[in-house]
Amino acid sequence: MSVLAWPLNACVLKTHFTKLPIHPTVPAELPKLFRDSVDVVVTRSHPIESSLAKLSILPQAIQYIPSSYRRYWVVLDGNFEDYLKKFSAKSRNTLLRKIKRFAELSGGEIDWREYCKPEEMHEFYKLAMEVSQKTYQERLLDCGLPSDQQFQENMLALAAEDNVRGYLLFYQKKPIAYIYCPVHDGIALYEYVGHDPEYQRWSPGTLLQYFALQRMFTASHIKIFDFTEGEGAHKAFFATNNQYCADVYYFRRTWLNLIKVALHAGSDKLSRGIVRVLEKLKLKAYIKKILRSTA
Repeated sequence: MSVLAWPLNACVLKTHFTKLPIHPTVPAELPKLFRDSVDVVVTRSHPIESSLAKLSILPQAIQYIPSSYRRYWVVLDGNFEDYLKKFSAKSRNTLLRKIKRFAELSGGEIDWREYCKPEEMHEFYKLAMEVSQKTYQERLLDCGLPSDQQFQENMLALAAEDNVRGYLLFYQKKPIAYIYCPVHDGIALYEYVGHDPEYQRWSPGTLLQYFALQRMFTASHIKIFDFTEGEGAHKAFFATNNQYCADVYYFRRTWLNLIKVALHAGSDKLSRGIVRVLEKLKLKAYIKKILRSTA
């Protein structure tokens, strides 16, 4: 994460990455947006074939690409049984062993639930918040399930149109993991997720992901489960597809913006260098573990 930041009037384009071409092109609406006093136009997760130049001066704008990464998703066609065939025999057996082990711990039956109707989402939100407040995402990063009224109102509005899914895993009637997924244009987004760290050894997030996908395969209007931005072994394991993507920023062409972007790129390079050193010294995972345990 870079240490430099400055306020900007930004516009984030909303086209889902699966509907974008394989190579970034200057957005057609860029001139109009710049005339409307927008400083930067952002396309998140634009598909690319290979790494692109971090900083480019285009006729229309300063193009800045601070990060690139793999983005993962599950295509929900066919049925869940066919989907499971994508896993190797070893992976399937490992997954089924985790399910069996937790079922035995739970007295023979796993208690998990799906929530989608407005009257159900009130209960989901209350129970999911209990889990979220215990997660490292909330305690360390302050990015757990939102507690503001606007989020709750939006959640209920989505539920009224059958465009949200909530999932909870329980142990002895206690919620221990949650997944919250708004649905837009047939795409379910892996927006908020967390589990009680006390039950980490039982892989509650993996178990709930399995059951959530099992249920989503039966929802005719949900075509894709999108793991959203950020790489991870969990996402790579469950995904059927992945695409190399980049966040692309188009800044208004000014000397001041060019200087700011160059400074940001330099500080970002320094930050990444520090991370690489920690990885080589095998300290990155240790530091993350310490931070999570003390958050």
